[in-house]
Amino acid sequence: MQGYSSRTPREPRLASSAVITRLIEGEGRMLMGLRHPEVPTFPGFWAFPGGGVSRHDREYAEGEHSAVNEKDGAWLVALFRELTEETGFAFGADGQWGLVSDDLRDGLCNKGLIWAHAVEQGLFSVDFGLASLVTERTTPPLAPVRYTNRFYHIDFGNFALEPKQPPGRSEFTRFKWWAPEELLSEWEKGEAKMAPPQVTFVRDIIKGMVEGKGMIGSLSEMSELPPRGPHKIEFAPGVECLPIPTATLPPATHTNCFIIGRGAEVLVVDPAVQNQEGFEILERRLSELREDGKTLRGALYTHRHPDHIGDQTMVRRLIDQQIFGTAETIEELGAGTLIRDGQTIDLSDGHPWTVIETPGHCPGMVSLASGVGTISADNVTMVGTILVPSKEGSMTQYMESLQRLMAIDPKLLFPSHGPVCASPRRLLDRTYKHRQQRHEKVLEAIQEGNTRLADIAKEAYKDAPDAPIMLSEDQTLSHIMGLIEQGLVAKSAEGYRPTNH
Repeated sequence: MQGYSSRTPREPRLASSAVITRLIEGEGRMLMGLRHPEVPTFPGFWAFPGGGVSRHDREYAEGEHSAVNEKDGAWLVALFRELTEETGFAFGADGQWGLVSDDLRDGLCNKGLIWAHAVEQGLFSVDFGLASLVTERTTPPLAPVRYTNRFYHIDFGNFALEPKQPPGRSEFTRFKWWAPEELLSEWEKGEAKMAPPQVTFVRDIIKGMVEGKGMIGSLSEMSELPPRGPHKIEFAPGVECLPIPTATLPPATHTNCFIIGRGAEVLVVDPAVQNQEGFEILERRLSELREDGKTLRGALYTHRHPDHIGDQTMVRRLIDQQIFGTAETIEELGAGTLIRDGQTIDLSDGHPWTVIETPGHCPGMVSLASGVGTISADNVTMVGTILVPSKEGSMTQYMESLQRLMAIDPKLLFPSHGPVCASPRRLLDRTYKHRQQRHEKVLEAIQEGNTRLADIAKEAYKDAPDAPIMLSEDQTLSHIMGLIEQGLVAKSAEGYRPTNH
């Protein structure tokens, strides 16, 4: 939206993941856990055991008794701590891997027993030399909290040890020893969910396997020169996200440009290039796609806001193919091919996308629905909030659009700002209920005798005292306009009043 300046994303935090492998019937397998459906990030996704580096991890890594490799430091401490907490695995005094006792595990997970103290007391041992760094992935600038995650390989060989759930609630509902090619196949069919870093990492492992190195050999080769730097962000099969830096609503710093299509033809959605950095990001990716033999159909715009259509002078230097949008969007762009509600975008890959008009945030805004999920534009977000501008938005239409998206019941949501949403029903329901509650608070404020916009907003937003006054008043006005449409509020010379209908 207009009026916001570009911002720099926050520095990422540190995190570690454990890639535990073993041989099962002579075939390499790697251990992953299915994340609990109620965890806040990536519920229902398959992930490697691991987590963020804590203050205690840093203290142990920097302590005089630590034998941690200086290069990896706190990452390795976090790796072994998380491994014990999440799977029960620990290195025993006898030089063998085993499971810690339930009482010890309960202390580590629930009763505040610090992992480093447990090691110092000899409750279990640790050998940092068992872990080899195989890759490093930094979370793209999709959310305020980002991580630089190091993946370490630990090979159990033929040793048959099974993970055990901790006492009480666990981050994972179950574990499975996956063959990399089986996991990727299930992900491509939409049966197994993975976060983007895991997807590209599994692809890297399989690449080495195809070359005849086997899973263990592939990981060993990666440890010689661990891949770092930017990686392809695949939210789902045929849905690549390319974060473009834009002047958008805080806390977001980027707009998600999507490249959709699984076959020879792809379509760019919201190439929101506004500056040289964004131009170079999109230019580089389009060049790579052409080198891979892909054909670009053109660009589709979900709506006409500047942080989505970008600087058209710059965009058209990159994309001179067909432009798609609704009438409102094309009017802003000056030219293009009209798209309408219910229309199918067929990229000849067997996975069509259906246009769904979802106005409210912006006139003529659309979402795109497919079997793998829905590109939801600016209807919802995993970070911050969605505004319904009083000058051009419609709270009534926005609420109806949320209901349309809920009726689709998508597997995943791909918002225009922030990360992929793994629990669409929960996010849509929460967003709808929040708006409905605010709608009711605005009505109650008017029924209590407040007639001026400033007074109504102050009363309706008293549960959010830190909300900027300008934004809270604008959103209050959007709700009032919706209440007027419903016949519940009327405007007079004295201000706003309830109709008592």
